[in-house]
Amino acid sequence: MKTKLALAALLALTACQSKPNRPSVPGPSAHAQAVSALQRVNANAYECWKADKAFKAYGIIPELDTTGTPRILLIPRGKPQALPQLVITASGKSTQTFGPLSQSPLASRINSDVSRWAAGGSGCTA
Repeated sequence: MKTKLALAALLALTACQSKPNRPSVPGPSAHAQAVSALQRVNANAYECWKADKAFKAYGIIPELDTTGTPRILLIPRGKPQALPQLVITASGKSTQTFGPLSQSPLASRINSDVSRWAAGGSGCTA
């Protein structure tokens, strides 16, 4: 009888214990998400903007392998030391653009393209 009571008490105690927590698998870091978004933007910009008359005066320079903020620069073609005319940065999944081209007549198209490409879309709008 004592054995049955002890067994019942032991079963009751184990039933009350909480389930062990499983370690959560972390998602990609904000930096990895930013690099991934800008890799998509860079690939599509090369495909779409390099063949477009509106962007023929600019070269595309990706700076994605930095430990700081990854970015893509549009600089005057053939002038590697010139100031960027457009800077595209990312923080997590969010992208930002700034520079003279972000205030130009091309700004709405640039922002539309960059947002679409960063979100995983593709294709050219010209």
